[in-house]
Amino acid sequence: MHKLTQWFRKNKLTNILVYKIVLVFAIFNSTLYAKNELIESQPEILFQYDKLKKTQENLAIQVEFNKAVLFLGKGEYKKAIEILERTSPIIEIPSKLNIGIAYYKLGAIDKAIVYLNSIYENKTASNTNTYSYMSACYYLYQISKDNKYLDTIVKIARKYKDLTEHSKRMLADTYIILKEYKSALKILNAMDYAMDLKKALLYIKLKDYEKANILLEKAQNNTLNPNRLNHILWFRVFIDLKSNNIERLRENLDLIQERKSIFKANQDLPLEIFFNENKYTAKDYLDFVLKFDDDRNYSFLFYFAPFIFSDSQEIIYDSSKGFIFNSQGNLDSLEEMVEYNNKFLSIIKEDPIIRVVKLKKLLATDTKSYIYYNLALSYTHIQDYFNAHKHFQKAFKLNPGNKLYAVMTLITANKLGKKLKDQDYIDAIIRSKEGTYNYFAKKVYKLFINEEYKFEKEALSYKNTIFSKALDYLEKLKNNEHTIDHPLLSKHFKDPLTYLMRLVYRNENESNYKYFSRLQDSVPLTLNNNFLEGPLIITKYYIDILKAIGLMKKADLTIVGKKSPSYLRTKALSDLHLGKPDETIKTIEYLQKEYKLEDKYTMYLLVAGLLEAGRYNDASIQISLIKAILNDKDADFLTAVQLIQELKISSAKQYITQAYKDALIDFKLIGFDEYLESL
Repeated sequence: MHKLTQWFRKNKLTNILVYKIVLVFAIFNSTLYAKNELIESQPEILFQYDKLKKTQENLAIQVEFNKAVLFLGKGEYKKAIEILERTSPIIEIPSKLNIGIAYYKLGAIDKAIVYLNSIYENKTASNTNTYSYMSACYYLYQISKDNKYLDTIVKIARKYKDLTEHSKRMLADTYIILKEYKSALKILNAMDYAMDLKKALLYIKLKDYEKANILLEKAQNNTLNPNRLNHILWFRVFIDLKSNNIERLRENLDLIQERKSIFKANQDLPLEIFFNENKYTAKDYLDFVLKFDDDRNYSFLFYFAPFIFSDSQEIIYDSSKGFIFNSQGNLDSLEEMVEYNNKFLSIIKEDPIIRVVKLKKLLATDTKSYIYYNLALSYTHIQDYFNAHKHFQKAFKLNPGNKLYAVMTLITANKLGKKLKDQDYIDAIIRSKEGTYNYFAKKVYKLFINEEYKFEKEALSYKNTIFSKALDYLEKLKNNEHTIDHPLLSKHFKDPLTYLMRLVYRNENESNYKYFSRLQDSVPLTLNNNFLEGPLIITKYYIDILKAIGLMKKADLTIVGKKSPSYLRTKALSDLHLGKPDETIKTIEYLQKEYKLEDKYTMYLLVAGLLEAGRYNDASIQISLIKAILNDKDADFLTAVQLIQELKISSAKQYITQAYKDALIDFKLIGFDEYLESL
C-alpha cells in the first residue's frame, strides 16, 4: 500500500509537471510568431481533462494526452495523432478535436473535416464540451468559410451565459471574423485577461484612436518581445497619422528611428495610401452636413458672395483719381464696363468650369479690378483656391479701396495656409472707416479672420441681399442659433444648396428614427440633376448627405446625354465609387486637357482613380505634381506617409507640418485584419 501511495504521488507529480510544462509552452508560444512573423489564427488547442477518474489507467491516459498536446505545440502532428487516437476512447471530444486540428495543420483537410464534423454533428457536445464544440465550429469555418459555423458559435454563446475564459475568447474571435467589432470588444472587456493589443486594434477598427493609443501604450510598457514591440510602435504611428496628432507622431517616429536597425514592422504591415470611399463614419458625414467645418464655411461664403457688374462703387473710386469725368479715357472705361456687363450676364449662366475659361479670355493688359474679382470668385466655385487667391490679389492691388477684394485676398491666403507680406496692411484697410463694401468686408472679417473684432455698422440697404442673409445664417450656425425659419432657408428654398440645407435641418425633439426615416424618404435619389452639376459645394454637400444616410450606392448619379464639365467631374467621382477607376482617369484627363483644370479637388480625384486602378507609382507622381503646382500641405502629408513606409524618418518629419484633410485619399496597413484575427 505504501508503494502504491508512492507511485500515485510520483505520477501525480509527473502529471502536474507536464501540466506546467504545457501551460508554460502555451504562454510562451503565444508570444512568438509563426512563419511571416504572424501569430497563427487558431483557438487555444491545449485542453486539460479536469474530470478524469482517479484511477491508475486514467492517470496514464491523462499523461498521454498531455504528451500529445506537447507534440502539437512543437508541430510534431503525426506523433500527436498517434497518441490522441489512443486517448480518444476515454477523452473523446478533446482528443478528436486535436486530431482534427493536427490534420488541418498537416494540410490533410479531408481527414480534418471527418474528425471536426464528428464533433459538430454531436449536438450534445455543445452542452458537455462547449469549448471543444465551439473550437470545432471555428476550424470548420476556417476550412469552408461557411458562416453557419460562426452563427453556431454565437448561438451557443448566447445560450450559455457563464462561459469560460477560453470560450469568451473564441466568441470574440468569431465576432472579429464577422466584422462585428463592437461585440468583440464587449466580450474582451468582460474577460480577466488584459489583451491590450487586441483591444487596441479593435478600437482602431472603430476609429476610436485615443482609446487605442492608451491601450497600445500599456501594451508597449508590458512587452519584452522586440518584434511585438516594433509592431506596437508601428500601430501607434498609424493612429497618430489617422488622428492628425502631429506632436505625438513625431515622438513615435523618433522611437522607430532609434530601433531602425531591427525594425521590420513596415515590411510585415506595409503602410499604403489608397482611395477610401468611406473615409469617415456616417456620423462624421452627418456632422459635416449639419455643422460646417472650415472648408465648408469657405465654400459657403464664396457661393453666396456677389459678382460685381462694374457698378457705381467702382466708378466712384476711380472718379476720385480723376479718371471718369476729366478725360476721354474715362468715357471709354465706362463703355468698356457696359460691354463687359453684357458679356458677363451671358457667361454667368454657363457651367462654372466653362465660366472660368471664358472669363479668362476677357483678361487684358489694362483689365479692370472687378474683372479679376469676378474671375477669382468663379475659381472658388470650382474650388480652385490657388488661382482664386492670385486673382483676388490682383483685384485688390488695382483697387485697394474695395474692402471686399481685400478680405477675399486675406481669406483665400488663410485657406491656402499662406502668409502674406502685406497682411498687416490689408488688415488695416479692412478695419478702416473708409472704402467700399465696408459692411460686407467687416462682417466677413469678423466671421473668418478675427471673431473678437467689433464694428457697429449695420447692413442697412444690404440687409435684404442673399449675401447678407447668408452671412447672418453662418454666424447663427456657428453659435448654434440657426432655425429653419431663417430668411436664407425660408425665402430662397429654390436654390439647390439651401434646398438641401432645409431638407437636412433637424427639427427640435425629432427622434433619430424619425429624422433618418424622413431623410431617406425625402432626399432625391433620381430627380437630382441640380445637385450633380454647378458649383462644387452643391455636389459635395449632396454626396455627404447620401453617405450620412447610407444611400450613396442607391442614388442615380447620371444625367443621360449631359456633357457639361462639372457634371463629368461628378460622373468621374461616381465611377470611382462604382469600381470603375479607369473611367474616372479617362474623364479627369479629358477635363484637364480640355479645360486646363488645376484645382486640388480634380487632381486628387485623379490620384484616387490611379490608386484604385493599382497604378501606385503614377499616383505618387501625381501627388508630387500637386505639391509642385499648388504647394499643397496635404500632398506633403501623403509624401511623408510614403517616406515613413520606407523608414526615411528624418525626411518624412520635414513634410509633416499640419493636419491632413483630404476626403478621398486615406492610408491603411496592409494585413491589418489578418494580424488582428491572428491575436
